[in-house]
Amino acid sequence: MPVKGLRSVAAVLGAGLALAASAAPAAGTTYTRDTTDTTPPSAPGTLFHCPLPGAPGSGLGVGVSLCWGAATDDVGVTGYDVQIKQDGVFTAVRTTTGTGSIVSDLTLGQLYTFRVVARDAAGNAGPPSNEVTQAANYLSGMSPSAPPPSPTPIDRTPPTRPEGLAPFSVPINGAAGLTWTRSTDDVAVSGYDVYAWIDGAFGKVPAQVSEQSGDRILAIVGDLTPGRDYLFYVVAKDAAGNLSAPSDLARQRAMVEPPAASPSPGAGTDTTPPGTPTGLTSVSGMDIPGGVFLAWNTVSDNSGVPPTYDLFRRTDHGYAYEGENGIPRDIVSGLEGGKPYTFQVVARDAAGNLSNPSAPYTAVAQPGGTSSPSPSPSQPSDTACRVTYAPTTWGGGFTATVTITNTGTAAIAGWKLGFSFPLASQRVTNGWSAVWTQSGTAVTAENYEWNKTIKPGQSLYLGFNGAYTGANPTPAAFTLNGNACTTT
Repeated sequence: MPVKGLRSVAAVLGAGLALAASAAPAAGTTYTRDTTDTTPPSAPGTLFHCPLPGAPGSGLGVGVSLCWGAATDDVGVTGYDVQIKQDGVFTAVRTTTGTGSIVSDLTLGQLYTFRVVARDAAGNAGPPSNEVTQAANYLSGMSPSAPPPSPTPIDRTPPTRPEGLAPFSVPINGAAGLTWTRSTDDVAVSGYDVYAWIDGAFGKVPAQVSEQSGDRILAIVGDLTPGRDYLFYVVAKDAAGNLSAPSDLARQRAMVEPPAASPSPGAGTDTTPPGTPTGLTSVSGMDIPGGVFLAWNTVSDNSGVPPTYDLFRRTDHGYAYEGENGIPRDIVSGLEGGKPYTFQVVARDAAGNLSNPSAPYTAVAQPGGTSSPSPSPSQPSDTACRVTYAPTTWGGGFTATVTITNTGTAAIAGWKLGFSFPLASQRVTNGWSAVWTQSGTAVTAENYEWNKTIKPGQSLYLGFNGAYTGANPTPAAFTLNGNACTTT
């Protein structure tokens, strides 16, 4: 949508950042060009969303506030073009001499992408800053007519795993058909991802997915090698990005149309797959801390040559390949002791034909061994952090600027900020640059994918609008991923 306006303020409440008191639109800006100066300015410093609220009743409306670091130039920077991305193209909507500005008259909750370009007196334009994508929000701290709504609860419930994955024939050369039982979700299933075992690795493949009457889903995977065998699995997903556990593995041969005998990988004339492995089970009597000893029944092949076996372990959203074996047994190590793991095994002959996968088998790893990875968000155990909390308060409402600084020596990959309000009457109404939630007096802010990493010495800027009754005291302590932070 076109951007209808941008306003700047003379001072930034709670942030100490000066803005230009006035600025002219970029489209109407003129420069007195010095033809001897051909050196453009540098890129502006890091562009970020920063809370630049006006006082209540200032009428700034809904928009996005931006701040960035100053650019440098051999003569001098004269202004900055604030650009917004529309239909894939960046367009300048304002030129300002300061290092911050507000884009107003936007649509509440809609995402917008911005960048900034510095210019000098000769009209030279420097390289653009980083891009920032931010949802438009209230700029005056409170809605003119009513308090802003509370944050929408985060959907963390994944869909159920697709069940009953099986092949079906499609009369399309180089295509494979799959069908499975429809998954369910607490909100809605938004789609399915299909994965294929190709050249020794699973990868997501394009698929035409359609819902049938009843509870069946059909998918057609094209652009495969006609006559070749493939392994597949399916994962369901919802609109919040939650992924289901993977389906069982299923084998399907890409169609040769018109139908004709064709070897699976294109070498030789053998088109008959080995028998399906059965009897997959764990074997006791061997000490394997953090591991399992698996065995299954031998299968035969029409070639008379014993097939090899490929073992797969189910993970949260896919399958890990545990390697091939010439005999029907395998030892899997490096697991977490006492935790259950599910396996399937597939036989493969010398021509590359694949058997149907075995029935899934779940084994419990022996005690000891490797601990499981730390849950996300994760961070080094010696993470050090500093939090600055700067509220701007008026009658019944406030805006809080929160700065997180990584004062440690290692990057933080994924973060969750936690604190508690001193009073039950204090609450978060909406926030930015994080996913904000509140339960009782406890408040958490979790990273988005685009700002999940905090490098050593780097600071992140986030904040929220809030409401209170009576007093509005500052939280006493803050944690990051459960670690206490110093406060300023």
